[in-house]
Amino acid sequence: MEKFYQEMKSYCNQQGIPFYLVKLQSLQDGVVEGYLPGQGGWKALPLPIPDVFYNRIHSRKLEQSSSFKLFKTELEERSIPMFNGRFLSKHDVHELLILEDELLPNLPETILFNEKETFLTFIEKHSVIYFKPASGSQGRNICRLTQVAGKWKIEQSGHLQNVHFADTDEKLFETLKKFSRKRSFILQKGISLFETDQRKVDFRILLHRNEQLEWKVTSMVARIGDPGTIVSNLAQGGLMKNGPDFLKEAFELQDASRIYQKLVRLAKNTAQALVENLDDSFGELGIDLALDTDTHPWIIEVNSKPSKKFQGNYETFRPSVKSIIDFMLALNPKTIHKRSC
Repeated sequence: MEKFYQEMKSYCNQQGIPFYLVKLQSLQDGVVEGYLPGQGGWKALPLPIPDVFYNRIHSRKLEQSSSFKLFKTELEERSIPMFNGRFLSKHDVHELLILEDELLPNLPETILFNEKETFLTFIEKHSVIYFKPASGSQGRNICRLTQVAGKWKIEQSGHLQNVHFADTDEKLFETLKKFSRKRSFILQKGISLFETDQRKVDFRILLHRNEQLEWKVTSMVARIGDPGTIVSNLAQGGLMKNGPDFLKEAFELQDASRIYQKLVRLAKNTAQALVENLDDSFGELGIDLALDTDTHPWIIEVNSKPSKKFQGNYETFRPSVKSIIDFMLALNPKTIHKRSC
């Protein structure tokens, strides 16, 4: 996050807006211990309580702690907005999105991994299934389950040679139960993904809400997996290309434009459906979509803490920097008359 924070600070400096980092702490004294960049790194200073908070806490455990709950309560008592206030669970997101009839054709069937009877019914219907942590990230701890010659083949993300077989449905259940270690997992119908050079492809679409609180697409990238891997995440060795450029390379120009508009529309509808059904405020979402072999789009995942890993050079600032600051200004009542946050 270092490069991203530096860009945020530089952009705010240009706009005359104070920007600093703040850790979890009590707000009762009216000041906070904040952090500003200096020559020797980020320096701690006593600073005024900010008017808007953008939550980038990286730990789900910390977000569930009593200290974070107290911090949120103190913000609410002071009427200070904070957006992207929590991580999202894959299962919770799915349960919200299936309430939208418009999105149902784009949602792979998904269930929570718990009861054996429900599990056996689900795997009877699908020959390829993905087994994912409900609160996972970066493509870790994912398994692909494939029916092969009466057995179940189990492949793990990040382990090209780590392949196991289960002779029966019951043995598959017991194997996955041990693998989950009592953590929450989901089962998701496998999609015959569009591929290029035997590499699976999906798309990360980054969206932000503008001053009118409408969702706009800030960027789209195509993530191209390593040959033989079961996921396309960059953390698992995938490659990244500009999304629209990739579509123009893979399809005729007219088809590329049609597919691009279809993906953008689906991403915006997904984001809007979530904010309408969640109590928390969200100003930024990373939505993973995929095309199947018939170019039908599918919703794979929604991320409330999209990666800010530095992916190259920018002449000024990456687009998300300006979008996030603009949204912070929109949330700050003081900016109705004065640009200050």
